[in-house]
Amino acid sequence: MTRPLTRPHREAAPVEWRTVISEAVHAHGWLATRRQLLERVPRKVLDSYIGRSHLVRVFPRVYRLRGGADDDVTLLRASLLHAGPAAALSHTTALAVWGLRELDHPLHLTVDQSVKRAVTPDLLVHRRLRFDPESAQCVQRRGLLVTALPRTVIDSWPMLPPADRRPLVLDLSNRGLVTAKQLSEALSERPNVAGRRGLSQTIDLIADGCRSELEAHGVLKVFRHRSMPSSVGQYQVQLPTRRIRLDRAWPEVKLAVELDGARHHTSPEDRRKDLARDRELAALGWVVLRFTYADVLRDPEGVRAKVLAVYRARLEQLRVS
Repeated sequence: MTRPLTRPHREAAPVEWRTVISEAVHAHGWLATRRQLLERVPRKVLDSYIGRSHLVRVFPRVYRLRGGADDDVTLLRASLLHAGPAAALSHTTALAVWGLRELDHPLHLTVDQSVKRAVTPDLLVHRRLRFDPESAQCVQRRGLLVTALPRTVIDSWPMLPPADRRPLVLDLSNRGLVTAKQLSEALSERPNVAGRRGLSQTIDLIADGCRSELEAHGVLKVFRHRSMPSSVGQYQVQLPTRRIRLDRAWPEVKLAVELDGARHHTSPEDRRKDLARDRELAALGWVVLRFTYADVLRDPEGVRAKVLAVYRARLEQLRVS
C-alpha cells in the first residue's frame, strides 16, 4: 500500500527580535516604555535584550536603543514618559525649555497630588493640588509639555540664586513675556512659595512700571522714600511724531526722570537720540533729569535731593503762573 505524497515540513523562520525591538522603539519616536515594548516582545526576550544593553534605560520603564540619541531633548521626553500623561516639565527645567537658563539636574516635573510616581535620583516630582496639564497651566514648547511661563517663574523663584531672581523676572516683563497680573495669579496658586516677600515685591515693581534692575533700585531707594511725592512709572507722553514712555514722572509738574543704564545711552548715537527726545519734551513744557546707574546705586540721597528740589521749584512756578 502506497502512502500519499506529502510536502516536506518547513520550519518557521526564527523571529529577529532585535529588528522587532528596533522597529517598536522607532515607532514611538526612538523612546519606548516597557509596556509598549511588551506589546510586541515576550517578557523574557525583552529582559534579555535589556540585560545585554541592546536597550538602555533612560528612566525606570523607559528605554532607548543603544547608540540612539542621547541629548537633552531625549532625556526630557523620557522623563515625561516615565511620569505619564498627567505630568509636565516645571521649575528650573521648564525655564531651560523656555530658553532662559542652562538645563541642570535633577530634572523637575509637576503632577497632580493624586498621581503616585516614585522620585528617582535624577528626577524630582512635585505634586500640586488641582494640577491639570491639559489646562492653561501648561503649554507645548519645543514639542515638550511644560508649565506656562508665569507658573514656571513662581515655581523656580526659590531655586534661583538670589541675585538672579529679580533681574530675570524684570527682563521677562520688559520683553512682554509675563505681566504683573499673570504672575499674581500664578502666585495665588502657590501662596507658600519660599521667598514670597521678595517675589511679591518684584511683582509690585513690575506693576509700578519697572522694566530693569536699575529702575527697581531707583524706585526702592529713591522714589518711594517718604519724603518724595508719588510718581508714575513708564508714564506715556505723546510727542509730535510718536508716543514715548518716561521711566518716572510727576505729571502734575511735568517733571521726568530718565535712568541711563550701563549698557545703554553710552554711544554718541544714543546720546544724540536722548538729547533730541529731551528737546521734544521741553517743547511740551517738561523738565527731564537724567541719572546713571552709579548715581542711583552710590548716592540715592543725592539723587532724591535733586529730584525733590526740582519738583518743589516746578510746583512753585505753577503756583505763581
